[in-house]
Amino acid sequence: MRDAELAALRALDIDEIRRCGLVGHAPVLRPVARLVRPLADAQDALHRLRGEADRRRHARDAAGLLLLRSGELHRTFWAWSTQDWIDLIQVEGAEFRRSWGGQIGPNARPFIIAYAYLLAGFTAFDRIGRFHRPGLAQRVFGPDPVDEAVGQVCGQLSDWGYRSRPEKLTAATCHVLLLNRSPLLRDLSGDILDTACTTAGYLGKVLHGIHRAAAALGHVDPPSPPQHGGLAEMEGVAGTWQASVERWYATSTLTPKIRTSYRRVLAKIGRWLAAEHPDITEPAHWTRQTCACWVAALDRMRIGDYNQWNKGLGGRQGQPFLRRDQVRISCRDQDFLPRPARMGMDPAAVRPCAGAEDTPQRPRAPGPGPARDR
Repeated sequence: MRDAELAALRALDIDEIRRCGLVGHAPVLRPVARLVRPLADAQDALHRLRGEADRRRHARDAAGLLLLRSGELHRTFWAWSTQDWIDLIQVEGAEFRRSWGGQIGPNARPFIIAYAYLLAGFTAFDRIGRFHRPGLAQRVFGPDPVDEAVGQVCGQLSDWGYRSRPEKLTAATCHVLLLNRSPLLRDLSGDILDTACTTAGYLGKVLHGIHRAAAALGHVDPPSPPQHGGLAEMEGVAGTWQASVERWYATSTLTPKIRTSYRRVLAKIGRWLAAEHPDITEPAHWTRQTCACWVAALDRMRIGDYNQWNKGLGGRQGQPFLRRDQVRISCRDQDFLPRPARMGMDPAAVRPCAGAEDTPQRPRAPGPGPARDR
């Protein structure tokens, strides 16, 4: 950076940029006109989104921060490293708001990311925390082509029955478009989609489906099937219980991910039975009283109890389950235990234990025909 430019930037104030705008011939900005010009061009290239009446003011504030930081770093923003951009953007939006008060903090960060993307090719999205990827994609590409690409991908996934939240699929699709620097699905490549999986952070779980959708639409080759490790041998459960669980796992029509989740819970039940009710070694021995005992045990159970291993639980081990987790666990055995015919069991086997009272039946309403269950 030239000495005259450095001196002008050191004397520059954000309020002066607000007053004169990104005008290179303004007296206060004339010494740094070669830095102002690309910022003004990038600002003009940004698309105006619906409801952004103050877009130009926020974009101007973001440009002012770039000029001030250039003076601090003694180099122009096109010579910044990736880390220089990350230091200005900051990983947490809350930290950015604390660093810059007033209207700058809540509004300038998305435009700094847009400038970084347009002027420096910045795509280290996995290093700047969460931000609104659809907003960035629509600013740099325009709303219409982005909406068209997202609609095609989400429509294909919806036809297949994908149940991920639409906003998550939208964000992940925009992540891919930004990495590819094009809003057109026909410009995608398998390499870009593979790279997206390693830089999408919390969005990475849905990218395999997006890759499949892009392949079905004829834009890329299909992805390789996801690789999953083999199932661990159950420990601490009766052999007949394990055989019943494995038979259910092999014949269930649920997805592999859901079946694996259910299998873990059924193994937990098997270890609880081995410790508390060793005489119950298979689903055919499960009674109404056993079910009541399991629900009571689950209500008192702690995280890590009856697990095969507790690696990765950290400080959560020993804490009580949240109510929603208890409900989730209790629901996992519903396809396995409540209806005996599913396991080839005699329905008469599921009966109250000795001394347990049958549940009284609801009396029928008077009049002809069966009573309607309300």
